[in-house]
Amino acid sequence: MIFNTKQLKLAAVTAALLAAGVAQASNGQVATMAPLEPLTGNTSAVSNWRFTIGQSFNGVAGALDGVARLSFTNSAGSWACSGSLLAGGQYVLTAAHCADDFSTMKVQFGWQGGTAAVTRNVSVGNAFVNKAWTGTLDTGADIAILKLDTAVTTIKGYNLSTTNDVGKDYLMAGYGTTQKATTNAATNWNDGNYGHYAYNTFDVDSNTFNKAVGDKDPSWGYNPADYAAGTTYMSDFDSGQANNNTLGRIADITGNKWNSGKGLGANEGLIAGGDSGGGDFVWNGTEWLLSGVHSWGWQGTSACSLIGGLTGCDNASQNGSSYGDLSGSTATFSHIGWINSVTAVPEPETYAMMIAGLALVGVARRRKQK
Repeated sequence: MIFNTKQLKLAAVTAALLAAGVAQASNGQVATMAPLEPLTGNTSAVSNWRFTIGQSFNGVAGALDGVARLSFTNSAGSWACSGSLLAGGQYVLTAAHCADDFSTMKVQFGWQGGTAAVTRNVSVGNAFVNKAWTGTLDTGADIAILKLDTAVTTIKGYNLSTTNDVGKDYLMAGYGTTQKATTNAATNWNDGNYGHYAYNTFDVDSNTFNKAVGDKDPSWGYNPADYAAGTTYMSDFDSGQANNNTLGRIADITGNKWNSGKGLGANEGLIAGGDSGGGDFVWNGTEWLLSGVHSWGWQGTSACSLIGGLTGCDNASQNGSSYGDLSGSTATFSHIGWINSVTAVPEPETYAMMIAGLALVGVARRRKQK
């Protein structure tokens, strides 16, 4: 089924994806950092950035087969997000703003040509939202786990990155809206029968960014406690031109607190509406590790006007994922302990001990009754 904005709304807050410019994302709450909106962008036709079943990335066949398309309902209507299948096949990692309010949830893999290869469901009681999530973006807590009704055994799930990956290039993927980066028009579902991918770089983490801006301008209101829950990676959509290097320009006026280049050329992209909860993957030499979960998007026009009065950052003001725009993703390494606590499966010996323990309890009760 082809979804349009009347049939399937962009899900809960902001994210976006784009392939070498194509993007996707979601809508929802308002973040504290600034007005955050869904984004998009790409220099060639969005159809050039579809990922398909079995497609190879760095020689890994089916590298993005584990990317999930989420469609869910609540009292406000129908919504769309993305997610990533974790190793083991029972759980999907997504954004908290995609999982904190739903009545029905469908999870689909291999969405291609409007048809899914694998479909699962999630009950309300099997959504685990990070305990630090308050509904506010850019706190490093926008992350959640969905337990599928039946494990997926035909698709390989992702292992997690356990390191801070700032400075690394990454592969992004999701099932959100798309648009060309050079088009001054909002993202849309015109190519919604497929997922899309792109590449970018984790330029800086949100805590470092906001501290640097706060040091330059105390009125910014930086508070380190706002970032205690976890790390958020920030990226900008570079066109190769200096004016669109938004994070680089902001770094310059705040005292070169981080490095930001002019992008990855034709491979550069950004997330957009419907990509919320989708994955950012870093290559460790042998496999793609899930490093970030799409959380929010921020238009370059807003970022530049709020910080230092910069102008000319944003390539297309009506396109939330055009050159010069920004995105943020929740870092998985910040939540390894919590993720493991939710997804851990007891070893066989543990089951044996639990059964023995229950047996002892039963014996004790019988003796008490006698």
